[in-house]
Amino acid sequence: MKTDKTTEETKKVWKHHIEAWDAGDLDEIIADYGEDSILILNNTVYKGIEAVRGVFDRLFQIFSNGKNIIDPEVIEGEVIYITWHFTPTNDDTYFGTDSFVVHKSMIKYQTIASLLYEKYPIGS
Repeated sequence: MKTDKTTEETKKVWKHHIEAWDAGDLDEIIADYGEDSILILNNTVYKGIEAVRGVFDRLFQIFSNGKNIIDPEVIEGEVIYITWHFTPTNDDTYFGTDSFVVHKSMIKYQTIASLLYEKYPIGS
């Protein structure tokens, strides 16, 4: 069982991450990851800082053109889970989910899933 201290550390990482996301600050987003971090987006694996940076650079481009609503997060121990709804300008709303595993105040693993990325690809 994870301690309350672990959950509090995870909450701090989430707070920083979502503030950086809201600000569109790529460098601050990347500060939450390490060279051994792994991000899996719609079954494509991205490993390391530069790969994660490339994903978020593209995500900021996609999400700059529409309205995004992030539902309240669920945080338990080292795990964060979110659902979100993004409506690109002149398009339908897309539902997505993200899961994060935070270890030693860094995002070690992140998964992202949404049909959004079939129409607005990230690349590899």
